[in-house]
Amino acid sequence: MESTARALAAVAGRRKWRGPAALAVPGHLTLTKFVKTPAVPPAKRRQVIQFEAAQAIPYPLEAVAWDHLIVPGDDRELELMFTAVKRDVMENLCATAATVGFPVKRAAASCLALYRAFGCNYPDVTGPVLVVDIGARSTNLVLAGPGGRFFARTFSLAGNALTAAVAEELKLDFARAEELKLHVLSEPPDLAENTAERSAVQRAMGDFIGRLQLEIMRTVGNFSLRTGAEKPVVMYLTGGGALIPGLGAALAKKFTVPVERYDPFRNVELSSSARAAGAASAAHVLANLVGLAVSTEMQTGTEDGLLPPVVRAARAFRRRQPWLLGAATLLALALLPPLGHFHRLAMAEEGRARELRAQLEPMRATADRNAANLRRIDALRKEASALRAVLDARTNWIRFLADLQDRLGKIEDVWLDQLSVVPPAPTARPGGAPDPAEATGVWRLRLSGRLLAVGNPAVKVSADSYARVKPLLAGFAGSPFIAAVEHERFDHAQPGLLRFDVTLAVNPQHPL
Repeated sequence: MESTARALAAVAGRRKWRGPAALAVPGHLTLTKFVKTPAVPPAKRRQVIQFEAAQAIPYPLEAVAWDHLIVPGDDRELELMFTAVKRDVMENLCATAATVGFPVKRAAASCLALYRAFGCNYPDVTGPVLVVDIGARSTNLVLAGPGGRFFARTFSLAGNALTAAVAEELKLDFARAEELKLHVLSEPPDLAENTAERSAVQRAMGDFIGRLQLEIMRTVGNFSLRTGAEKPVVMYLTGGGALIPGLGAALAKKFTVPVERYDPFRNVELSSSARAAGAASAAHVLANLVGLAVSTEMQTGTEDGLLPPVVRAARAFRRRQPWLLGAATLLALALLPPLGHFHRLAMAEEGRARELRAQLEPMRATADRNAANLRRIDALRKEASALRAVLDARTNWIRFLADLQDRLGKIEDVWLDQLSVVPPAPTARPGGAPDPAEATGVWRLRLSGRLLAVGNPAVKVSADSYARVKPLLAGFAGSPFIAAVEHERFDHAQPGLLRFDVTLAVNPQHPL
């Protein structure tokens, strides 16, 4: 991943390139499976595809990024091509590309990209053909038959296997063996004949070609068994391993079919700058890239291909982002008229409020003066009430004393020795001490007097004296200034005199 990031960063910096990219996942990272299932209506295909993917892919579907392709066939069977890559690998690849300015918008297996590129460059070839793409770590075999049917297989026999054989025989490290292999494969070879190094490379090449022939034979046989098609009528070689000297001749002799060099630009127009940059000389490594660039009309499978869910979600959000921004803008614009309307209403109401406040100021001043006058009137009313009470009390005392004198006169030979006022008991404070200022209850008068026994002045009081004092007390009770007569006491110790003590409760309706 670090090397890929450095290479992409170098290209981006040199060419000033940025923008969405398509990714061809190499064969050594991709699992490819072909599955046949009974044909089902299109409405049920999604469930069937999900089920078959779970059976064909030897990993939980949550742990991989996978894609499917419906291979053209007959109406009785549904043939599916499944490709899968571990999710963490795809996420790292996409993150690596996005870090240097190439967000991945689509990803496909390299064998599928090769098939699409062949369909674009060789639309006139209809017979069964075999395209062999020999890379560094894996080889893709694509068999294209009539009617759009095809079969793809990826295996790990590739250029690095040849390098590993040379390194093992000559006891070299991998980098030195790779350099030696390139020297031998160069035209003309850099090494002389009959050297141990060249002989080791040639033996490794012979072993590699033999093993490749076996893999091709297995693939062709499997394709014929699956489709009933005949063996390929032509074979095309591409990839870095296609430069191995004698490979084409060995394959042509083995399978008795023409072997040609695959031309990725057969139906592609190169710009002058691309030709000047050496695109033609690098044609053997550009087949997959041409397949990624095929127009959308020729795309098959799902839109996002092997993109992991996290990248798909990010792309879906980016696609919706203009719509969301547009919707937010429209919402903001739609709110402007009502906001302006309500703002104008608010300003008008604020103006009316200012006018009303200006009108209310004199009224408030008048109301304050009225409140002050009402408070003064209330105070004066209370003061007048207090003065009236004092005046009434003075008048009541005169009336009470006159009434008292009148009642004493009716009895005759009776007089008062003492009259005292007893105030009500004071209210206790929270601390327990009485508060005279808060006394409540009835005021009382304590009277002490004597009644003269006129008929028998030398003897003790007779029953006649008691008979005379009773009407006197009853007269006290009948006075409008007295509410009740309480605590009557009589003393007849002195001959000819009946002493009496009584408490009179003052009538609250006629206070004194």
